[in-house]
Amino acid sequence: MSANTVLSPPRLDHLTRSTVAHSPSASVCLMFSDFLALAAVFCLAIGTKHIFNPNLDLKFYLETFPALLMFLVAFSSQGLYPALLLHPAEEMRRVFHSITAVFLVLIAATFLRKSGTDYSRYVLLLTWTLGSPAVLLGRRVMRKLLSDKSWWPVSAVVLGAGPAAQQVARSLRNTKLGVRIIGLLEEDSVSSRNYDLAPIVGHISEAPAICARGVARYAIVAMPHRSAEEIRQIVQEHCRGFHRILIMTDLFGMCCLGISPREIGAHVGLEIPQRLSFLIPRVVKRSLDIIVSAILLLMLVPSFLIICIAIKLTSKGPIFFGHLRHGREGKSFRALKFRTMVTNADQILHVHLERHPELLREWERDHKLKDDPRITGVGRWLRRYSLDELPQLLNILVGHMSLVGPRPIVQSEIARYADSYDLYTRVTPGLTGLWQVSGRNNTTYKERIAFDEYYIRNWSIWMDIYILSCTFQAVFHGKGAY
Repeated sequence: MSANTVLSPPRLDHLTRSTVAHSPSASVCLMFSDFLALAAVFCLAIGTKHIFNPNLDLKFYLETFPALLMFLVAFSSQGLYPALLLHPAEEMRRVFHSITAVFLVLIAATFLRKSGTDYSRYVLLLTWTLGSPAVLLGRRVMRKLLSDKSWWPVSAVVLGAGPAAQQVARSLRNTKLGVRIIGLLEEDSVSSRNYDLAPIVGHISEAPAICARGVARYAIVAMPHRSAEEIRQIVQEHCRGFHRILIMTDLFGMCCLGISPREIGAHVGLEIPQRLSFLIPRVVKRSLDIIVSAILLLMLVPSFLIICIAIKLTSKGPIFFGHLRHGREGKSFRALKFRTMVTNADQILHVHLERHPELLREWERDHKLKDDPRITGVGRWLRRYSLDELPQLLNILVGHMSLVGPRPIVQSEIARYADSYDLYTRVTPGLTGLWQVSGRNNTTYKERIAFDEYYIRNWSIWMDIYILSCTFQAVFHGKGAY
């Protein structure tokens, strides 16, 4: 079937309550997961404390166990149930802030009651430290197990069937964000659509009937070409009864994380945080870079020695390779790597492309070859698990690079970044980044630039933590690395 096949749109009668999901299902599952994770951490803290102090009053802590429900209340107040369309970095931030707030309340209560001696500081500190990772891990597992179930996500309809609406449907095919598109409601008759997207199930005038049937409780208005007055009229006439309404804008390429709605004289505005201009977050980022890179360098000394010996024994040439890259404010620096290529790499590449001209397009497009003849046996293994980039921890320590940031680029890539290069030079390039955890070399060059732009516009400490947590999984699987 072709991408633009004329199809007869299924009618509204095909949608029933039995085929759709309801938000309480996801909320209850996430609540159960959160409670289980916090309970496990709490029991772990008490259990390890009991090992070192057999006289610990276990009955006292058993009586405080119901206090874990306070965390669920805090999560609920932060919109974490069912956490619809919530970016993982934002979810991290809300979970951490909620857990920290509850602990501050508990500590304040014990201080006011003068009962602080009843609580173990070890138990409190360990529970607070492990609480957020445990909750986030539990949510990840829960979503992985249940996201394919028909009753898991919240069902939604999209008002509109144009390019914006189809992009929404395409982006939400993965139901891990908590929303499942059951159909598009067209404004006018359309002759074609992408067959792999959600079906067109009727006209926007049928939205109230869908809501009345309980088929969907979430409406997404994806008609950015309409005027503000027309959007207001559509919401007023066709979105009555929906529990939530999301209005898509045409502000593509803007910061989308951390936006806050503001009202000025009955007009709706969007307040966009410019985190790159905030001093404290930048100081925290740099501090983390120094501390983490220094610790990792000390820990990895044995691994460095093994890699150095392997490179030296298997191929001629130096152990390290310094590649000239461009970073913050356009300043150039040498990005250190373990050498993964033969010494006459340029000559071999030239001969290889002459013998295989069909690969020239791949090289010009990505500046990479999937089967690169220049790479040594040890180098291929190092690249698969990104071990060749470990010397860049030294670049991080001196300030040339950061743990997380856009991929450092060479001189020839500046032209391909075009207008995005100015945005690129505002930040320090990173050892890992959004493109590395989103497919690595399996992504196109255009997609890599888009990932870099998204990261810079939406940068936050929580975004960095999210990317770092995903990096370990990406490196372990070795997908897209060559």
